[in-house]
Amino acid sequence: MKQAVAYYRVSTNRQGKSGLGLEAQQLAVKNYCRLNDYDVTSEVVEVKSTRRCRIGLLQALELCKKNHSVLVVARLDRLGRDVEQIAKIVKSNVEIIVTDNPHANRFTLHILAAVAEDQRQRISETTKDALDAAKRRGVVLGKNGKKLSEANKKAAEEFAQRLSPLLKRLKHQGISTVRAVSQELNKQGVPTFRGLGRWHPSTVGNLMNRLK
Repeated sequence: MKQAVAYYRVSTNRQGKSGLGLEAQQLAVKNYCRLNDYDVTSEVVEVKSTRRCRIGLLQALELCKKNHSVLVVARLDRLGRDVEQIAKIVKSNVEIIVTDNPHANRFTLHILAAVAEDQRQRISETTKDALDAAKRRGVVLGKNGKKLSEANKKAAEEFAQRLSPLLKRLKHQGISTVRAVSQELNKQGVPTFRGLGRWHPSTVGNLMNRLK
């Protein structure tokens, strides 16, 4: 049986203590390893790490090198959130498996990271532009996040428009139901609006509704 080191990352101390987000990562990694004959010999949990300080990740990589194990993560964004950071990791001598895209090679992981970073940048720019425009109109931005919600809605609509040509091609190929489309988008490794999570029939349905 092949050996694996599991790496999990949560963003805050509260998430780390409560298991919020952690349990889902553990379930994804353990299910993948069980179905693919990997023995998880070590688990590393990183809590409230920053881009510059990833002690847990470095520890997990060293364990992999020492024991000739593979590094398994639930999602690519658990490794990092920018191309530069992920590029350094995938160029190491450690084999990496991302459970929601297990067939991705080093080149594919690099491309997916670039696409996700671009998407986050677009969302950030759209949100900032919307808030700036609201301020210029004299709108007082409350704490309820209403204007932020409007900005996110606009960003989601723009994202849907960018995916519209792909959805049309899939429809011409006979792939038109929300379930079939979600499976194909996952197969092709197309990032969701929020990042690198998996597509589901419900998220595809929301995407299609935005295009109506």
